[in-house]
Amino acid sequence: MNHFLESLFSLQGKIAIVTGGGRGLGKGMALGLAGAGAEVVLVSRTERELKETVEDIRTKGGKARAYPADVSKIDQISSLVQSIYRDKGRIDILVNNAGFIIRKMALDYTTEDWERQLDINLKAAFFMAQAVAKLMKEKGGGKIINTLSLTSFIGLQNAPGYGISRGGLLSMTRTLAMEWAKYRIHVNAVAPGYFKTNQTAPLFADEKRVEWMLSRIPLGRAGIPDDLAGVAVFLASPASDYMTGQAIVVDGGWLAG
Repeated sequence: MNHFLESLFSLQGKIAIVTGGGRGLGKGMALGLAGAGAEVVLVSRTERELKETVEDIRTKGGKARAYPADVSKIDQISSLVQSIYRDKGRIDILVNNAGFIIRKMALDYTTEDWERQLDINLKAAFFMAQAVAKLMKEKGGGKIINTLSLTSFIGLQNAPGYGISRGGLLSMTRTLAMEWAKYRIHVNAVAPGYFKTNQTAPLFADEKRVEWMLSRIPLGRAGIPDDLAGVAVFLASPASDYMTGQAIVVDGGWLAG
């Protein structure tokens, strides 16, 4: 990497937390951040997946450590972040990626469905950002990246809580960007389109759905987690220092049409 590119995109010496970092989109972004020089702290409930991702990053020459935790347990978020801070001495980057989807029509949704969906996808993201921002404020700034989806911008049938939570996360991104800019905390987001992950496996098992999906994507293919690596590095690096409150859509052109 030449000096010009290194000055823009190097994350050498930075500490990056990635929630939901054991697989899928989180893993793709974690690999990108580690490849740019950051030490990646992976947070997830699934220890086996965390271990595999840590080993993958280290095999590629990067630095990573796993912190098994369930961020939906809001009362544990502060202690989790403080533990990471004590171990690493700083937190420069947070990727708020933990999330899941309940596929159910709105008329069948229960209060339990609603609470589970929003607790993980929205509430946990807010309180992770808050806990990290308190430390970033004292250290002179940082980068927060929230993972949205196409449902942050368009409606989605058969998953009302998911779409509402992702729309709320877009609003949260803008709100926190406005409030924390004076602390040099940049809050941006990445919004993936249709990506092949464990979570979307049921969709890709439906041939008719896949045919319809691909017909809507100008680039003619679904995304893979590696497609988010470069965007994550950009939003975490000095290259995005004059950006905040923005969402970068990575959807193969879906929303363009």
